[in-house]
Amino acid sequence: MAAIDKAIYYLNIKPRTKAQVIRYLEQKDFTTEEIQEAIQELESYRYIDDFNYAQMYFEVAFEKGKGIARIKRELAEKGVDRQIIEEAFEELESVPDQYETALQTGRKILLEAGEFDPDQKQKIKGRIARRLASKGFSSDIVYSVIRELMD
Repeated sequence: MAAIDKAIYYLNIKPRTKAQVIRYLEQKDFTTEEIQEAIQELESYRYIDDFNYAQMYFEVAFEKGKGIARIKRELAEKGVDRQIIEEAFEELESVPDQYETALQTGRKILLEAGEFDPDQKQKIKGRIARRLASKGFSSDIVYSVIRELMD
């Protein structure tokens, strides 16, 4: 079966979601039937498992200092069902404290900035806010971190 061979090749490069494998096979011009057959077989052998993929993705993303909102958004963009994302998140054994993670990121930015004049304070606040927002931290956490670091 050519579709399953292509899918296995694609999965050997790195783990993928079900939606990513489907898109890949569609790009390779396989029929819907061939794709569904390949997906079913891969799922039966657990080569494709969106729940496990999501849990692994959370863990790696936490290590990179990403916030929960960004991780969930990225998983959704990869085609993981929102319910699976929520279930995977709830099953995680440990979730880093989002405030502490954001605070560490903010401190790194302050260290990078070094000594700055009081008139540069707004610029530094903006830099911290943008970085934290891009990492997926909630606005509550962003404002709390800025208050703690800049006051």
